[in-house]
Amino acid sequence: MNWTPKTTNLAVIEALSNYRDFVMRIATLYAGTRLIESIDLSELGGATKIAISNDFPEGMTTIRTVDQLSQSIKDGEYGQLALGLGVIQLCTAFEIFFDAIALVYGISVSPSDSFDATHHSAGGTVKLGNKALMQIRKLHTNLAISTPLDTDEVLIKLASIIEARNCFTHAGGVVTTQKAKDRLWAYRIASTVGMPLTLKDNHLDDFLHYMAINIMSFVNKAP
Repeated sequence: MNWTPKTTNLAVIEALSNYRDFVMRIATLYAGTRLIESIDLSELGGATKIAISNDFPEGMTTIRTVDQLSQSIKDGEYGQLALGLGVIQLCTAFEIFFDAIALVYGISVSPSDSFDATHHSAGGTVKLGNKALMQIRKLHTNLAISTPLDTDEVLIKLASIIEARNCFTHAGGVVTTQKAKDRLWAYRIASTVGMPLTLKDNHLDDFLHYMAINIMSFVNKAP
């Protein structure tokens, strides 16, 4: 995608550069996961030990084996864990970006800034109270600008990605409520209440581009 900003606001450009670098590091880490999944690890020997530190003797070090790694990949656990951690980090990058932008323009938000958004993808009206989403709406209002980022459809879909993050960080990856299921479905992320959230391999890149493209729509209008 085109990361070249049209704004001349140096503070916004710096925040964008930091955001881009962060998400590209996330992409690199996930690409490494995909590479490992595609390699035949059997040549390394199933009993080969993989220590996750070298600070202590083996008896006091966390050890995994090639067989354990291979089984995790085969079961799909490895890829899902990588997807979940990637989504967590994408949302972190997104929220850090808007914290920086809010600081640039002197914007602060509180729970009273939550708002209703309506779109057919959500099946009606939903209340959005995530800090970054409230910052987005308030920034557009205070700066008197209009971009696709501030539309209800985009904000609701961003809330879906954030809901996926919340499942991983607050519920061990399980979709615990009907409300969470409905929010996820606004991005057409299928799930079942009471069951682990399972993402598709392409979801991380989909989320990365959706967030970044809409951030760019704001940056290109930022005064």
